[in-house]
This record gives sequence, structure tokens and C-alpha cells, in this order.
Amino acid sequence: MARTTMLRAQIDAAEAMIDRILIAIDAYRGDASAYPLSLDLARLAGVLRIQFSLGDRHLYPFMIASGQRGTTQIARGFQRDVCHLGKRFDRFMQRWSTSSAIASDVPQFRCEAEVMFIALRERFQREKRDLYPLADALAERVTLMPTPRAA
Repeated sequence: MARTTMLRAQIDAAEAMIDRILIAIDAYRGDASAYPLSLDLARLAGVLRIQFSLGDRHLYPFMIASGQRGTTQIARGFQRDVCHLGKRFDRFMQRWSTSSAIASDVPQFRCEAEVMFIALRERFQREKRDLYPLADALAERVTLMPTPRAA
């Protein structure tokens, strides 16, 4: 199994949740629609927290410890970016995590959600295109390296 299999599955789940939230926003028909939206946002936040945490605790340290300059630089860049994106998402969630907040200004919620989701999707695409293949290749090389023998 590739080192990034779980991370890729979480991205797929997050993208499906984003799609569902956007559909629900488009179908919004009054205050009763706000509660299911707030639940879907909470689910998305849970998946993203796990995904960000796995990157911070496992993927980036693994890549940085490789000692390969390019790999280390890429991992550190992604780590910095996810920190900023995570803070941005936290602010979004602080503002829109309740059904009453959503119901109070649906047009603004829609606008901010679309902007937030574009940023998340761009990040997901970069991870799938640039980060995960590099991490998987590194993991494969590490696995294939002979174990040093004790002298």
C-alpha cells in the first residue's frame, strides 16, 4: 500500500463533502436548510483536521528526514501552506459553524464557502500532483534499501 493511500482517501471524502455542501447551498430553501449544512461542515472539518494532522505528524517529518534537499524543501513548503490554510479554514468554521450563522446571511456564507472550497481544492490538486507521488516514491526507495548490518 502506498504511504499516501489514507491521505488520498481523505481528499476524496473531503471533495465529496464539498460537492454535497455546494449542492445544499444551491438548494437552500430557508432556515431549516441551515442545520444540515452546519452538520456537513462539521463533518468536513473533521476530515480536514485528520488529514492536516497526518501530514504534520507523519508525512512531512518523513519527507524532511529523508535528507534529500528537494524533497525536504517541497515538504516544508507544503507544511507551511497547510498551516496557513488550516488557520484560514478555522476562521471560516468559527464564523459559519452554526445553523444560525448560516441562516443569518446565506449569500455571504455562499461566497465565503466557495472561496474556501476553491482554496481547498487547489491544495488537494497540488498534493495529488506534486506531494504524494514524491512521498510514495521516497517510501518505496526507503523500503527497498538494504538494512545495515551490525558490525
